[in-house]
Amino acid sequence: MRRMRHIRKTAVLSILAMMALMVAACGGSNESKESGGAGSQPEQVVLTMYMANTSDTAYMPEVNRRFEEQNPGIKIELQTAPVDQFETVIKTKLASGDAPDIFTVFAGTKKDSFVKAGYLMDLSNEPWVARLTDSAKEIASKDGKVYGLPNRQNLIGVIYNKKIFNELGIAVPNNWDEFLAACEKIKNAGLTPLGLGLKDQYVTQLIPYAMAPSAIYRDNPDFDKNMYAGSQTFTGSPWEQMMQDYVGLNDKGYFNKDTLGTSNDQVIQMMAAEDIAMTVTLHGRIAALRAANPNLELGMFPLPYVSAGEPVWVSSMPSLYGSIYAKTEHPAEAKKYLEFLASPEIAQFVLNSVVSFSVFKDVTADLDPALKDMEEGLKVGSYFFLDSVWPSTVQSVMFQQVQNVFAGKDIASMLTAMDKAFKEGAARQ
Repeated sequence: MRRMRHIRKTAVLSILAMMALMVAACGGSNESKESGGAGSQPEQVVLTMYMANTSDTAYMPEVNRRFEEQNPGIKIELQTAPVDQFETVIKTKLASGDAPDIFTVFAGTKKDSFVKAGYLMDLSNEPWVARLTDSAKEIASKDGKVYGLPNRQNLIGVIYNKKIFNELGIAVPNNWDEFLAACEKIKNAGLTPLGLGLKDQYVTQLIPYAMAPSAIYRDNPDFDKNMYAGSQTFTGSPWEQMMQDYVGLNDKGYFNKDTLGTSNDQVIQMMAAEDIAMTVTLHGRIAALRAANPNLELGMFPLPYVSAGEPVWVSSMPSLYGSIYAKTEHPAEAKKYLEFLASPEIAQFVLNSVVSFSVFKDVTADLDPALKDMEEGLKVGSYFFLDSVWPSTVQSVMFQQVQNVFAGKDIASMLTAMDKAFKEGAARQ
């Protein structure tokens, strides 16, 4: 009997112990679901980022590494596309529902179609907006609202090899005749005066963009307004002479051979090897040249597309690289990422990486000495990159048409095609 009572007591204690374990297990399960439990990690948010493949993509892995280090719960997945394909690809992604959280949107009128379609988040109340320069804020805005984060101010000008200039006794040219004379002297010395890589379509625009501020906008600031009004066309404008002079550089043998089959990266490599004396390009390419050959003696000056004694204007543009998809599933994290990009520390890192001009009032650019002449040129006068004020239909047509002209087609057909594209694009706005 005593033995039976002992067995029953033992059984009861065992059942009670099992019930206690079950309760504890249930409690532990609830704690894990609600708070993650001891030692578990919160689920990581992945932000997809899609960028045009420019000089920005070189430093972005380091920027993203720093962000992820400070924000271990967020990972940045970076994807890129060539500049001349980017807009087509991103529009396809947005239309198909495959939108990235953050993506490049080019400044000026190029962003307007994205705004109209409701793809871009209104960033007007973000803390970094108050720190933007007036021109940077203007180029990032539509109807008084800010839709993107600018990262720097871009300039187009002539990067040149100071050593070659000094050895040949060439001074920085101040007008078009002096520029042509410099090219001729370099050519006679057995070197290529100018590098041009038209295989990359975006390069086709750089020389006309550098010409236009002095040739058109310095004396006719309403040119684009008149284009929209229909009282002005590319045909019959200074564009005719600009294109003749552009092609004339090729006719004189001042460009490298096979410009249509040469990429911009190849031009950079030839300049780094000191086979080419100059190239008309974005000032950010100085960083790429120094990376390719740290011993280069470089300078940069505004393309002097003027007659003797006339002021030279510069082609300049605050650039956008960060817009947030309006329907992102991670708005807080995406905003946090843009705020990180706009922080003084990262903004300064970006400027140093691309040797660029600041778009923030509280960040001072540590400019490369090669940019001294460009900095002075900005004080004389400047005008935006033309695609930022044109309808979005024009630039791609211009890309193809410039290539056509260098392949032997006539300038008149190019300008007619650009006029048609402008008229069609303006009618949609």
